[in-house]
Amino acid sequence: MKTIKSFKTLTIVFLFLIGVVNYLDRSALSIANTSIQHDLGISPTQMGFLLSAFSLAYAFSQLPMGALIDRLGSKVALGGSLILWSLAQAAFGLFSGFAHLLGMRVLLGIGEAPVFPSAAKALSEWFDTQERGTATGWVWSATCIGPCLAPPLLTLFMVHLGWRGMFVLTGAIGLVLAVCWFVFYKSKAQYLAETGRAEPQPAARQAVPRLRWSALLRDRNTWGAFLGFMGVIYMIWLHLTWMPGYFEREHGLDLYRTAWVVSLAYLFGAAGTVVAGKACDRLVARGMRVLASRKLVIITGLLGGALFTLVVAFVSNVVACVALLCAALFFINISSATAWMIVNTIVPSERVASFGSIQNFGGYLAGSIAPILTGFSVQHSGSFSSAFVISAVVAACSALAYFVLLKEPSAPRARAEPALQAL
Repeated sequence: MKTIKSFKTLTIVFLFLIGVVNYLDRSALSIANTSIQHDLGISPTQMGFLLSAFSLAYAFSQLPMGALIDRLGSKVALGGSLILWSLAQAAFGLFSGFAHLLGMRVLLGIGEAPVFPSAAKALSEWFDTQERGTATGWVWSATCIGPCLAPPLLTLFMVHLGWRGMFVLTGAIGLVLAVCWFVFYKSKAQYLAETGRAEPQPAARQAVPRLRWSALLRDRNTWGAFLGFMGVIYMIWLHLTWMPGYFEREHGLDLYRTAWVVSLAYLFGAAGTVVAGKACDRLVARGMRVLASRKLVIITGLLGGALFTLVVAFVSNVVACVALLCAALFFINISSATAWMIVNTIVPSERVASFGSIQNFGGYLAGSIAPILTGFSVQHSGSFSSAFVISAVVAACSALAYFVLLKEPSAPRARAEPALQAL
């Protein structure tokens, strides 16, 4: 019989692998962009619609998915979403018509929407507050490892299998992972029930009441997470979508060197997620209140990311710019991981996915704006300087939102529980 410790480790490994596959699949179209346009006669405008269809579907699927995840549980919700988006990914490689391709990208966005709210819910079930930060940091490092691996790995697939084979193979990998998830993963409640160690639950906890979103929207903490996460994802998507173009346009790097620079930056980002988790747990161990530790780390991350991004706007040396952007990604991803630690600090595990989906909705609204606003700024100013300044201001405003709106009561769980049970 596996111990609780082994299931905790298994949970982290599964969620990390699912996160990596998640980013491989969403990155595949960018890698195959030119080949698809050439083979299918798709115009740049149509390709723009295909690229944006994912993020818009992903953002607007967050709110309904949150409540669904809380009702179904992380095992069913995450496993089902993995099957759905893997089928959409594989099917993309089988179609040629623009409408069909657009539909598969929308389905991919809907399918991937439950991933991180489900992951936050699973971690809140398996890990106690004082150890949850480190676990979250390791899982969220997938958001950087995935983009780091995507260019070389997907290019390798495409060289040997063509772009259609690349989509089919990555979809198949997701389906295999889904089977493993359903076979080997257990929720903590399932594990305790099977081992005869389930603790009696109060009647109010046996059935999860219907959630009224109006109660969450009246909570200042909800708006703190919503507005704060907008700055986090704005900066992440600025770098995710425009960093290669920045180095090619501003510094004349070729594709090969740009790929290495981007991969290096994402390795620093992965280190940031791990550091964030360990820092939060260490602060709690030293006596700091849980939400206070999260606030300190996330604000530090946002201000650090803003500072280093701002300096890039006024530096021309390519080596210095690489170093500054690596530092910026390090701090930005400190904030990204910590934001999800805040989610399972403010509300009980039964409501983590609902609260997290509201946060993610705000973040990806800003994420959808970032590439467009950056492109407009570059086109009219002739450089990336103004885009970097704008992103630094956005990040600073989000840090202010976290500072002003997030408030920790004397007993966080005690306050959150009755408020949500009464819905």
